Amino acid sequence: MPKDAASLNIMNAMVGSELLAPNFKGGTPYDYYRILYLQYADINMPTRHYSSYSGEQPLWIYNYPDTTAKDQPLLKLNLSLPAGSIHTLYLTGTVTQPDTMFVEEHLPYHPLGDSTTTIRFINLSPGSQPVKVVLKGKSTPEAASIAYKTMSNFITYPVNASNDDYVFEFRDAASDAVITTFTATGIHYPGPSVVPHPWLSRSKALVLIGTPGGTGSQQQQVRVVTY
Repeated sequence: MPKDAASLNIMNAMVGSELLAPNFKGGTPYDYYRILYLQYADINMPTRHYSSYSGEQPLWIYNYPDTTAKDQPLLKLNLSLPAGSIHTLYLTGTVTQPDTMFVEEHLPYHPLGDSTTTIRFINLSPGSQPVKVVLKGKSTPEAASIAYKTMSNFITYPVNASNDDYVFEFRDAASDAVITTFTATGIHYPGPSVVPHPWLSRSKALVLIGTPGGTGSQQQQVRVVTY
């Protein structure tokens, strides 16, 4: 990464949106057909990576296709992106009440030959009560209480062929009711290989999105952010 640039990842977890359009020129109109759109809960690309901005950076977020001069942005942000830093901007809330969580990242180091992965858990489900995360088959939670717009620390997990895929249960912290589950498919894949391992020596977040009682695309579900 150039020394005068910062790294910014953006995830669209804003309930009710389909595509969000980021304008790094703030209020200055620009060609919307060049925008790298942010698709809601995109299983293949939940985050977008930008690395050519640093310093005080304006960012206006539009609900596509509302990107013409007359339309109003959902959010008007001014981000502090020091050169050489890594940040993630999580877009959450709803299209009627948009919200954000802006995080400066300090990602774990994975030594060469260390067969591990690091995972953290984030609650971006507007209207939700605190949640806990339980690894299936264990009684002690991995994270005991994660309120909306908060996250756990990174937790290290072994990655090797003898492991079954990890199944993480997101539960209501108070009632213990299961909200949804996520299976970390591929934990047991051997490595190294000519094909990149989905978990080995990587840092990821399992993010709870959607709204309690939501249906269809708005139901509570877990999506993966890879850093």
